[in-house]
Amino acid sequence: MTHTTERTLRGDGVHSRTAKGPIIAAVGPTGGEAALRMTRALAARHSSEVLVVSAVYPPPVYAIDTGQPMLNTWPIEERRTERLQQVHNRLHRLGRWLASGEEPAVEIPYGDASSSIADIADERDAALIVMGAGPHELSNRLFATETALATMRKVHCPVLAVSEKAQDIPRVVVIATDFSPASVYAAIQALPLVADGAIIHLVHVWSRIRTPYPLATLRDLDDTYERSLPARFERMRAALGRAHPLMFTTVVREGPAAQTVLEVARAVSADLIVAGTRGFGVLERMLIGSVSTALLRGSACSVLIVPGPNATERTRLQRHMTGTSTVQAPEEWAEELEAFARRNQRRRTSLEIDDRSLGAQIQESGYALRGATYDPHDRCIELMFERPDRVGDHLTRSIGNVRNVAVTSDTDQQDDALCIETQHGSALLTFLRNRGEEAV
Repeated sequence: MTHTTERTLRGDGVHSRTAKGPIIAAVGPTGGEAALRMTRALAARHSSEVLVVSAVYPPPVYAIDTGQPMLNTWPIEERRTERLQQVHNRLHRLGRWLASGEEPAVEIPYGDASSSIADIADERDAALIVMGAGPHELSNRLFATETALATMRKVHCPVLAVSEKAQDIPRVVVIATDFSPASVYAAIQALPLVADGAIIHLVHVWSRIRTPYPLATLRDLDDTYERSLPARFERMRAALGRAHPLMFTTVVREGPAAQTVLEVARAVSADLIVAGTRGFGVLERMLIGSVSTALLRGSACSVLIVPGPNATERTRLQRHMTGTSTVQAPEEWAEELEAFARRNQRRRTSLEIDDRSLGAQIQESGYALRGATYDPHDRCIELMFERPDRVGDHLTRSIGNVRNVAVTSDTDQQDDALCIETQHGSALLTFLRNRGEEAV
């Protein structure tokens, strides 16, 4: 089934891309012209600094008798000088780079390519890494894609693997989405990289619940989910904002995720496929999603892989997409609570504590929110309030034994409530919307 809606979007969205460090073009000893051309086009569009990186890592020489690797005796500086000249030759062949006529800066690190690229990207706070994807034939593509995958597992910025056929900024784009914060964030990061007037295909692939014996209840769940898809797409399009004039279509398919996305990309002659990964943790980076990996290995066009957003952005997008964000990791509570307090500073509140042994009790009503934080030493959340009409009249409530923190919001992205689950019950902080709700 396919839902298709086309419209032009302009203005701002839930999140706007913030310019950071340079765009890094990562190239090997040969090739990489397509990646360099794409880097040049994107840098010109965004007035970004460019850094070209090409790592030198001689293979080990094995002793015939022992089979053990020995230190390569090739002069390292000689190889770096040779590589620098190779890169400059390619840059010269591509023609004019900067308005001044100068070529971009070039770094030739010594070491493993993916690790070297990742170190430089982190050090320079890179906005994007652009690499070659290699020819589509498997035998030629394997090395390039594996280097790209290894780099993606180590960096915290998007990685664009550019097809050798790419000639310009993408104009037909397929964005794979499961409506999670990670996939929405990937789409947000992708939009500045596409041409004005580009066609954006938002593609959602899902599978019905399969059981040996069909059940009416499961069919109802599938039908309910299918009916929810248009609204989910609408929320996602709102999250993408209106920063560029773009045409959007929405596509729904059933089947294997990666294979189906690749089929859609081939059908629409896509220039770019976009996918997100779940997060920044070591495990998430090491297990770069099977879907993302399959897309990179199987795509004939360029592929953009975007790491998941930070905790604050993730919960904001989760609230936008579902109306609720839940944070279970204690190390993220302080950041989430402080962001909540900033958004809702001086809004009048009502705090209800529901203790399983004592029942529900209103702890305060009519006080304005002043601050909220988590104390990991005492393992409790501190909520600070003040009376709007009485200077110096403050109130603090401590909530211990916290299990998780959730924030709900309305369709206009204004917070409705802070929900704190504890071992003994819960706490609910809501906002008073008019004077008639205020308790004295």
